[in-house]
Amino acid sequence: MSWQVLIAVSLLCYSVTTLLQRVFLKDSKINPVLFAIYFQFFTGVFIGIFGFALSDMSLPPLRPFLGNLLLMAVLYALANTLIFNALKQIEASRFAIIFSSRTLFTIFASSLLLKEGLTLQQFGGAFLILTGIVVANMKTKMFIFGKTEFLVLVAAACFGFALTNDSFLLKSFSLYPYAFINLIFPAIFLFLLNISKIKDGSFFFKAKFFGRMIVISFLYAVSVLTFFSALQTSGNSSQISAISTVSVIITVILAIIFLKEQENMGKKILGAILSFIGLLLITR
Repeated sequence: MSWQVLIAVSLLCYSVTTLLQRVFLKDSKINPVLFAIYFQFFTGVFIGIFGFALSDMSLPPLRPFLGNLLLMAVLYALANTLIFNALKQIEASRFAIIFSSRTLFTIFASSLLLKEGLTLQQFGGAFLILTGIVVANMKTKMFIFGKTEFLVLVAAACFGFALTNDSFLLKSFSLYPYAFINLIFPAIFLFLLNISKIKDGSFFFKAKFFGRMIVISFLYAVSVLTFFSALQTSGNSSQISAISTVSVIITVILAIIFLKEQENMGKKILGAILSFIGLLLITR
C-alpha cells in the first residue's frame, strides 16, 4: 500500500475519532477521566494486537529510560484528561483549531531541549497558528477564550512537550512497541491515581457504551499505525508531517457537516486555513 493511501486513511480516522469522542462525551454519564483511562487502554490493546501480528514487539532495557517514561506517562495522562474534559464542552471544530498549536509547542520544546533552532519561517508559521486560533474564537467582534479553550491549549502544550520526549525515546525504541507503551503507560498512571473511581466506570462495559468505545479506540489505533507505516514507507518525515496538518481542515469540515457546528462557520474555516498554512510553514 502506498504512503499516500496510508496517510489519507490516518488523517480520516483521526478526524472521525475526534468527532466521535465529542459525541460520546456529550453524554452526561461519561466521566472524562475514566474515558481517558479506557480509551488509552483499549487503543493500546489494539496496537499491541497489530504489533504482535506485524512486527517485533520486543523492548530494550527500560531502566535507563525510567525518567523519560514517567514523563511520557504524566504528560499524556494529563493531556488526554484535559482533552476529554474540553471535548465534553467545546465544539470539535474549535477544538481542532486550538489543538493544532501542539505543533508549535513541539517546535519550541525541541528548540529548548534538543537545541534545534527556530527559523524565521517557523516564527511566521507560529504567528499564523495563533492568528487562526484567535479568528476561530471570535464571536461577533470579541475574542472569547474561556476556561475550556484554555484547557485545550494546556493539553496542546502537554502534547507538544510529550512529542519532543517521544523523539528522544524513539531513538532507542522500535515504533510498534513504543506506540503500545505510549498508550498503556498513561492509562496505568491514570488508573492508579483514580483507582477509587474505577468502579464508577462499569457502565463502559454495557453494550451501548462498550461498542462505541471499541469503535473509537480501533479507529484511533488505525490512525496511529497507518501514520507510522506511512512514515516508514515514505522515508520523508517532513513531507508526512506537513501533509498530516490537513487533519485540522478535515475535522472542521466534518464537524460542520455531521455535527451541525455552523455557528461562526466562516471564522472557523478561516481560522482552520490560517492554522493549516502556519503548520505547513513550521513543518517544511
